[in-house]
Amino acid sequence: MGRDGGIGLGLLGACVVLYWQTGADILARPKGPQVQSKPAASRPNYRLVLICFVVFGGYVIGLSLLGYLLATFLFVLGLAWIMGPRQAQELPKLLALAAGTTLATYLVFERYLHVFLPRGLLF
Repeated sequence: MGRDGGIGLGLLGACVVLYWQTGADILARPKGPQVQSKPAASRPNYRLVLICFVVFGGYVIGLSLLGYLLATFLFVLGLAWIMGPRQAQELPKLLALAAGTTLATYLVFERYLHVFLPRGLLF
C-alpha cells in the first residue's frame, strides 16, 4: 500500500471516530421522563453571514496580493475574532490559532503534497 492508501485509511479512521462521537447521544437512553419544551425561536443573524462572505471575498483577493501565508493568517484571525468571543484576553489564543492553522496547512500542501500556494506581490 502506498502513501495515498495510508492517508486514505487514516482519513477513513478519523471519519469513523467522528461518526461514532456524533451518534453517542442518540444511542444513550434517557433516564426518566423528559419534558419537551420548545425553545424560543431566535432570529437568524444574516448580518453575520454577510460579514463572513465579505471577509472570505477579501481573503480571495488577498491571496493574490499578500500571498498565502499572510492572507490565510489574517483570514483565520479575522474570522475567529468575528465569530468568537471578542475579548482582549482571547487575542493570544486567536493569534495562536491563526498561526497554527496557517503553518499546518502550509506544511501539508506545500511541503508534503507539493501543491504550490499563491505567492502574492509581497511574499
